[in-house]
Amino acid sequence: MQLYKHQQDAVERATDGNLALFHECGTGKTLTALRIIEYWKEKGDRYNTANRRNATSPSFSALVVCPLSIIEPAWMADAKKFSPSLTVVSLWAKARKKRLAALASDADVYVVNFETFRGMFEEIQAKGFGVLIVDESSKMKSHSSQTTRALLALAGVSSRGKGKKFPIGGIIPHRYVLSGTPAPNDRGEYWAQMNFIAPNTVFSDNFFAFRSRYFVAKPLGRTGINLWSFTKDPLLATEFSEKMAPCCDVVSKADAVDLPQQIHEIRSVELSKPERTAYETFRRQLALRFANEDILASSALVEVMKARQLTSGFCYGANGTHRVGKSKLTELLALLQEIGNRPVIIWCSFRHEIQSLLDALPHSAALWSGTDDRNEVIGGFQNGTYQYLIANPQSAAHGLTFVNCSYAVYFSLTYSYELAKQSQDRIHRIGQQNKCTYYYLIAKDTIDEVVYAAVREKKKLSEAVLGYLKKT
Repeated sequence: MQLYKHQQDAVERATDGNLALFHECGTGKTLTALRIIEYWKEKGDRYNTANRRNATSPSFSALVVCPLSIIEPAWMADAKKFSPSLTVVSLWAKARKKRLAALASDADVYVVNFETFRGMFEEIQAKGFGVLIVDESSKMKSHSSQTTRALLALAGVSSRGKGKKFPIGGIIPHRYVLSGTPAPNDRGEYWAQMNFIAPNTVFSDNFFAFRSRYFVAKPLGRTGINLWSFTKDPLLATEFSEKMAPCCDVVSKADAVDLPQQIHEIRSVELSKPERTAYETFRRQLALRFANEDILASSALVEVMKARQLTSGFCYGANGTHRVGKSKLTELLALLQEIGNRPVIIWCSFRHEIQSLLDALPHSAALWSGTDDRNEVIGGFQNGTYQYLIANPQSAAHGLTFVNCSYAVYFSLTYSYELAKQSQDRIHRIGQQNKCTYYYLIAKDTIDEVVYAAVREKKKLSEAVLGYLKKT
């Protein structure tokens, strides 16, 4: 497949030094990364054997660390389709013996999920890889997580954290991160990614020194906890961006490819009388609690979980799940009838929603934690075996391509802007020929409206929810 100009430019930059490819979802990051790997393979670079004193194999090899959900449908499938010259193996297996056997096999590229990577760190470090690619590098947002510390160790950076230790051994020389949303919460999440690319060059390799320079602490009442916010000093803000620029290749879909239009439409749902009564009763009780207690904004999201469930016509209780109505389901069925005989992705937040939709919709399959065979479901939706894909954003928002579909319905909304954006990009990406339409089922005068507005406007959702509760 011929590369787009932005992909060609990124490959050229990547061959000159380590690079963060912050390309928006749908711009072909996986293909770009495969071309980078092919470059190093063709070059035949032995990657400075002196730096790999713990290596057991001096031959070329590349390691890709990514979410488990995209190993087969993204990396394995794309490598087979676009880079048949590369031998690619997956290190995922339930049995550790099989994982070690896969690592010991002779291949060009080894693809591993984050959890397996941490568990096999010593063996992976000893392999002596020449190229390391972290796909969905926002997984490194916590400076002290085991995943972050293990990846930084392969870049020669030692960082503090609880739990397992990850000693620095052989440094992998060619390192790249891929993400469309690298810092979904705040700019402090760039620290690990930049030190993975260029240790102690962009920012200090000491996280606390980095934070002290670019962030300001604000005490959280009498809790002894500080909240850190990015500096308002324009000179420091400019310095922050200028330091990152040489190591980052940033691409948006609008600038890179000519993709079809995206249309967002709200379908207002009128709750039935029993649903409205249940919702209003719960809302008044919760509002009273928030008026009389000093509850942190972060806990507001947990407290209103049941309110979100009630807008979908059910709620979880101590004795099971209680159904109070079917207004959203009725609206969904009417909408699907309007869409007609076309594939549709339906996004849900709760298990009960997913199971209810599987029961209500023939020719449907689901991607969620309860899915037994993800690859069968993904392939079945792509080839038309299933007309409806019912999915949870946490299970299906990353790395999957569904350009066979141009309709998505949000039965309920995720709290996360990152997951919302990623879910939209499953259909709006390279290869899509039709305009993409997104429908949001929003229960009128409920928490649905608050969540929708916060996610669309990139607001801090916890604070928006708290504000809603205190006004009611």
